[in-house]
Amino acid sequence: MLKKTIVMFILTASQAFAQQAADSKADQRGSDKLDIKKLEQKYWAAKDDDFSVVQNRRYVKAERFYLTGAAGIPFNDPYSTGTIASASLGYFFNERWGLEASYNSASMKDNDAVGQFVNTYGVMPDHNIFKSSYFVSGIWVPFYAKMSVVDKAIIYFDMGISAGAGTLDYEITQKEGNVSKNTFAYKLGVFQQIFFSEHFAIRADLINTWSSQDKMKFYAPNSTINLPGGGTTTTSGGARDLGSETINDTSLMIGITYWH
Repeated sequence: MLKKTIVMFILTASQAFAQQAADSKADQRGSDKLDIKKLEQKYWAAKDDDFSVVQNRRYVKAERFYLTGAAGIPFNDPYSTGTIASASLGYFFNERWGLEASYNSASMKDNDAVGQFVNTYGVMPDHNIFKSSYFVSGIWVPFYAKMSVVDKAIIYFDMGISAGAGTLDYEITQKEGNVSKNTFAYKLGVFQQIFFSEHFAIRADLINTWSSQDKMKFYAPNSTINLPGGGTTTTSGGARDLGSETINDTSLMIGITYWH
C-alpha cells in the first residue's frame, strides 16, 4: 500500500512539473510575438482621440541658440552675377518653432547678358543691383528624419520653412553714378540641415525675397551716346523716373551652423 502511494505521488508530481514546463515554454514563445499594445505605448502617445508620433531625437533644437555662416549665389537676376554672404542668429523655443535674425551682403557685377547688350546696341540697360538685406523671420520645422547612408552610418536631418520681413538695400544704376536706395521686403525660404554632431550642422537655404524698387533710366534724357563702331545717338526726352516695380530675388545658400 505504501509503495502504491509513493508511486502515485511521484506520477502526480511529474505531471505537475511537466505542465509547468510546458506553460513556461508557451510563455517564451508568446514573448516572441509582436505585442501591438506595447508597441503603441512605446512609440505612440495618445491625446484625446488623436495620436502623434513619439520620436527619440539624438540632436535636439529646443531652447538652444544657433549661429549660421553661409555663402551662395543668386540665380534669377537677369542683369547681375556674383556671390552673397550671410550670417544668421536664431533661437528655437521647441523642436518646431524658432525665431531668426539674418543679414545678407552681396558682391555683384554685370553679367554676360548685359555685356552682350552693350556690345550689340551700345547702351546700358536700365536695372538695379542688390546690395544687402536684413530680415527677422519665424521658423517652422515640420519634418525630422533619420537616413541610412549605404548601411554604414545614420545621418539626422530636418527641413523647415522660414517667413519674415525686413529691409533691402539696392542701387539704381546711372551713368553719372549709382543711387543707393532702401526698401521694405518680404522673405520666404525653405531650408534643410544635416546634423553631424551635437553642436554642428550643415545647412542649405533656398530663399526668395520680394521688394518694391524704384526704377530709373540709366541715361539722362537727351543724352548723347557714342555707339560701337562709330557714330552717336541721342536718348529720348521726358522723365527719367520709371516708377516702381516688384522685384523677386532668389538665392541658394550653403553654410555651417553652430548650436549652443
